[in-house]
This record gives sequence, structure tokens and C-alpha cells, in this order.
Amino acid sequence: MRVLSIDVGTSFIKAAVVDIDEELNIVDHRNIPVESRSAEPLAYEHDPQEVVGSVLKLLKHYSRLKPDAISLSTYLFGFVAVDRGMRPLTNIITWQDERASTVLPHIKPYSQELYRRTGCPPLHIYSLPKIMWLRNYRGDIFSSASLFLDAKSLLVSTLTGEVVTDISTASGTYQLLDIHSLKWDSLALELAGIDEARLPQLAEGDTVMRLRASVESDVGLEGVKLVLGVYDGGSMILGLSGGRSDVAIVNLGTSAMLRTTSTSPIVDSSPLMRFQTYYLLRGTWLSGGAINNGAVAVSYILKLLYGDVSEKIYEEVFTEISRRISSHPKVLSVPLLFPERLPFMSSSRRMSLVGVGPGVDRVDLVRGVVEGVLLLLSLIARAMSECGIRYEEVRVGGKLSQYSFVRYVLSNLLRARVTYLNLPDAVHVGNSILALRALGTPSKTIDKILENLFQAAEVVEPAPEAVKVYEELLKDFMDLINRVYSTE
Repeated sequence: MRVLSIDVGTSFIKAAVVDIDEELNIVDHRNIPVESRSAEPLAYEHDPQEVVGSVLKLLKHYSRLKPDAISLSTYLFGFVAVDRGMRPLTNIITWQDERASTVLPHIKPYSQELYRRTGCPPLHIYSLPKIMWLRNYRGDIFSSASLFLDAKSLLVSTLTGEVVTDISTASGTYQLLDIHSLKWDSLALELAGIDEARLPQLAEGDTVMRLRASVESDVGLEGVKLVLGVYDGGSMILGLSGGRSDVAIVNLGTSAMLRTTSTSPIVDSSPLMRFQTYYLLRGTWLSGGAINNGAVAVSYILKLLYGDVSEKIYEEVFTEISRRISSHPKVLSVPLLFPERLPFMSSSRRMSLVGVGPGVDRVDLVRGVVEGVLLLLSLIARAMSECGIRYEEVRVGGKLSQYSFVRYVLSNLLRARVTYLNLPDAVHVGNSILALRALGTPSKTIDKILENLFQAAEVVEPAPEAVKVYEELLKDFMDLINRVYSTE
């Protein structure tokens, strides 16, 4: 089978053609950058026409390779209002957009109940606060909007003519989905001031759809099936673990996540709501959480210090960091470039760098930020452990995972074996695996394909002395958060 995987990310729209027999081989891949727009303070948006146009361009480009199916994943937290003619009334408002923070005080009295129902803490990144923000500050748009969509449903409506999103993307994007009933939640709808008729229809991620005739003709993909897909992080989880509950997945992309699967929704037993819980696929939920400040924070500090974020600069700086791998960290950083998905952390103070002085250079500062990203993830790991969530192995993907120093630190912070598969993008593996499932491939065949794929993986084991170093660093990190960033 040949699958065309399309992944709409916050920084790039990525495509890959994947051939699957007994093994999985990426035949070709291409990335198109997505430009962020900021028309006013705190705004971070994508142009809907640009996003849709880039996807159509990739579909047309790869039609020459004659795929059997298209499998689609998109980022979480994209929000766009459209009118009755499906014309966008807003740009796609992304997770980096902070304008909806102003309505959080109206949500916080209901935050614990909303969290138990939806798995989503009181954060501005979700569609619920964005809808409330539109109602309060852009009343004309709120009134004119026929539908409030996410990036997946906007794209699917263009491709198929059906206004549908997958339950996984809905669960992680809206803060409006009950993770127990898998239906739109009555309390959240009441707070939003809308009914479910203004939201997309819901379907499982393995739903098979048809492109509308005009799209088939335009891009040259007559008769090719479209697999609805799950959100990008969920697809990576399927690709790197097949959905196994004893394997945790870390994605170190623009944002970052640490999650594993469970057969029931598990939320944080602490009132701190330290992680988010989303639905994945066919009676499987995602336990764990994510942070906003992944590679975006590392790129920021590289740009600030070196004036460049090219692959060459990344490689040079990380090579030098790796040479110092045995030295004790000099700089401690809480890398809050953007507000975090951790409700107990205040965003009023942004990125901190502690320990700067004589003997500290640019490489030490970058290392501190990189370690800070991984320390934020380790807070989620600790919360998961306290809630009884266990795993034996961590499989890692995303931009930062390609550097050996990152895998070394992650292994020692999480005290777990870290497995790395060097692929252009692990989400394409997940999209392909999901396409196989959707089109009826037996589970044993899929398991064998994944087993063959991981025979060439690189493995890092935690080292006792390094574990001690990072255990102390984590204590200092938590002390810094409690002193400077606590919301209490």
C-alpha cells in the first residue's frame, strides 16, 4: 500500500509518501513553512487560505506517485469562525495567541468541574475561551459565525464537503468535549453561549471519506480514499508505539508532550490539574500532558544569541553542548517564552536564566534552555507517576530529539530507557499505520511492521551518576518555580 501522509503543523505543513509492505519506507517527503501572522498585540494566527492552499498544492504534487490513500493529521488548538457559506470570518487562531487569556477569570470558578468532564485545565489555548473572547470583544463576528471550527474540520470541509472533525482533535482542541461520553459537553456549551449545532460533527479518526469530485479533479487523485486521522501528537503516538500502554511517547517539536495510552480517561487527582487528558481512538485515551515551550523556546534563545536558527547553527551548538555532556549544568532556566499549559505556573514572569556570570558562555545559556524544556516535561512525568501511570520505555521524536544530548538528558530525568528512530517525521509513520487500520489491515501485520521499523532504533539507558545530577537539578527547578512562578 502507498499512503500520502499530510500533517498540518504550527510551523510547517509536512507531506510524505510512504510505501508499506512488510516494512515501512518513506519514498519522498516535503515541508512547506506556515507563516504566523500577528495583526495586533498577543495575536498569533495562520491564514486559512494559505493553509488550505498549501495542502492542495502538496496533494497535487504527490498525485504523480499514485497513492492508495491520504491520511490527515493537524495541530491542536486551531480555531476559526466561518459564516454560512463556510467563508472564514477570522484567521486560524493558534495556541500561541494569548488574547483569550482575558476571559479565564470567567472560566476559573468552573475549572475543576470542566477538567473532570473535558480533561482540559483552565487555559487560554482552547476553543472555549476563544469563543467567549469573541463574544465579549468581537460581538459582530460571534453573531455572524455559523460554525466554530478547528484546523482539521476546516480542511476536511474543503476536501470533502462534510463539516467533520475527529474526536481526538476535538478532545484536545475545544475544551467542549466530554471525554467520558465523547459528546459535546452541556456545561462547556453553556459557558460558551452556543449549542452544538455551531460545532462540527464528530467521527473516529479511522473514518474513511471521499474527496469531493471537484477536488479529485483539481489535484489528480480520482478515487483515492481520505482517512480522517487524529491530531498530530496522537498520530505520533500510534506510529511510535502502536498505542501500547507500557510505552510513553515524547514529542519535542515546536511544543512538546509526554503521553501514554490508557483504556479509560485518567485525570490528575491533584487540584493542580498538572496534565491534560484527551481521547485518542476506539476506546483509547491519552494520559499525560504537553507544554507550549518546546523547540520554540530553543529557537528563540539561538536567534537571540547567534542571530540565526538554521540547521547549521543547531548542529554546531548542539555538537558543542554534547562535548560538555559530563560537566555539571551551569545555568538553570524556566523557558517560558509563552504561557504554559500548567495552571499552577504564572506567566507574568517569562523566561528566566539563573546562574549567569563569569565562566558562562552562549553555549551554556542554550544548554540551560534545552534542559529547562526537558525539566518542564519531567514535572508532567512526576504528576503521571503520582496518579499511577507507569511505563517501561520512552520513545522520542520531533525536532530536538535528533540530538544525542537531548536523549541523554531525557533518559536520566525520566529514569527510563529512551528509544529514538531516525525518521524525517514520526507523525508520518502514525498516519500510515492509521491508514492501514482504517482500510482493514490485520493487527498482527501492523505489529510486525512496527517491530521491523524499530530494529534500527538507537537506545539510551539512564546512567546512575547522571540521574543524581538531574535529580538535584529538578529540585532546584521546582524550588525556582515555587518561588517565582507559583500562582498561589
